[in-house]
Amino acid sequence: MIPSLCWIARGVAAEEPHVLKLDSDEINHLIERTKQNLEIVENTNEDESDEEKKDESSTHEKADIDDEDEFNMAEYDNEEEMDGQRIFGAGLSGVTYYANPSDDPYITLPQLAEEEEGYEIKPTDNLICCAKLDGDMSNIEIHLWNADEQDFYVHHDILIDKFPLCVEWLSFDAGDQDEIEGDRTPGNYIALGCMSPQIEIWDIDIIDTSEPVAVLGERLKHSKKKPKIGKKGHSNAVMSLSWNKHSQNIIASGSADCSILLWDLETGSAKECLNHHNDKVQTLCWHLAESTTLLSGGYDNTCQVTDCRTKNSKSWTVDGEVEHLIWDVSSPFSFLAGTASGNVVCIDIRQEKPLYTIAAHDNEVSGLSMTKLIPGLLATCSADKTVKVWQISDNKPSCVTSRAFPEAGSLHCLSFCPDYATMLAVGALEGGLLMWDIASNKEFRDAFNHHVENGS
Repeated sequence: MIPSLCWIARGVAAEEPHVLKLDSDEINHLIERTKQNLEIVENTNEDESDEEKKDESSTHEKADIDDEDEFNMAEYDNEEEMDGQRIFGAGLSGVTYYANPSDDPYITLPQLAEEEEGYEIKPTDNLICCAKLDGDMSNIEIHLWNADEQDFYVHHDILIDKFPLCVEWLSFDAGDQDEIEGDRTPGNYIALGCMSPQIEIWDIDIIDTSEPVAVLGERLKHSKKKPKIGKKGHSNAVMSLSWNKHSQNIIASGSADCSILLWDLETGSAKECLNHHNDKVQTLCWHLAESTTLLSGGYDNTCQVTDCRTKNSKSWTVDGEVEHLIWDVSSPFSFLAGTASGNVVCIDIRQEKPLYTIAAHDNEVSGLSMTKLIPGLLATCSADKTVKVWQISDNKPSCVTSRAFPEAGSLHCLSFCPDYATMLAVGALEGGLLMWDIASNKEFRDAFNHHVENGS
């Protein structure tokens, strides 16, 4: 399942990403950090009685008895020690790790130099960053797509130990102040919101990284008391993120705790807390030109536009939970909201009533996307397994074409490529990342007078 995705424009990523190679000390540090995370989870079982523990221990002892001892486990502790670093805990007990793979007696194939060369990123490559959940495994998956050479594959991924909900690209270096001298250099980062209250910032230009460059919000220890919402961070899952491209040290987060926090990436602390919503905050979007205007939508069936200087907010009630919001790239005063009832509502912030409402899908509208490269073009996706393309110029919306993805299950998100006007990336319940070049559709080409050879 892919609940969220974002494109990374051409020329942003490092042409030669750094391949991280952990030494034994770093491996031990990673294992210790993982053990601490597990201990937090294990604290939920502290009330287990001593009698139950004793019974469990007795059961394990009986299960460990093996008359045949097929694997000679009785002599396990007497086996010859290897020279590598022994790993303990976190489910890896007994595994031996070698900082230099050539020292591992079980690796017989030579390490190929071409493996590192395979990470090269060309100036004409786009990246697509996906939050992905596959069974019990969660990761950030980075795909590479090249329009000219028609390349499309998973470039690398980052394993995470939380259920991912949203991703947001940013160029601001949110690393430790003590490690940064002078001005911060723009980079290639992903902010990750999860079921936990924390926000992690990951460097996408590092291959095989095991730790985020920054974490926003305090880690919550196991407690029966509900933590307070405030400048220390959220108290529930982070459901939405939006980076301010004009005030680049600011990122907004919306949470299941019904609050919106404005974070200063330089200090790693929340500077403001907005409480205009009465239910979970599902979606956020900074204005395309006004750096202090924030658009938000929630489970309370409202869309809010807030001036973050004064905290004054204007609200509109729509016909269902707000699933997704975007600003209209063709009009600085208008935004579009996708609702749980399957409608798309267009609102002019200077007016009290919507400009128009589209009965877009048979189920919730989970994704909306527009592109500056083709005015009036809107794409929507839904849990009804379809993507639809709309012409919305002059406030006269019409459906141009649609495509069903019956094998993908419900569709969760979609986004146009920033450098190639007609390429859509779609995140689905099944089948991973889907790609659709809508220029292949004749109805689209006729409606927008578009030529295939000028797709970019």
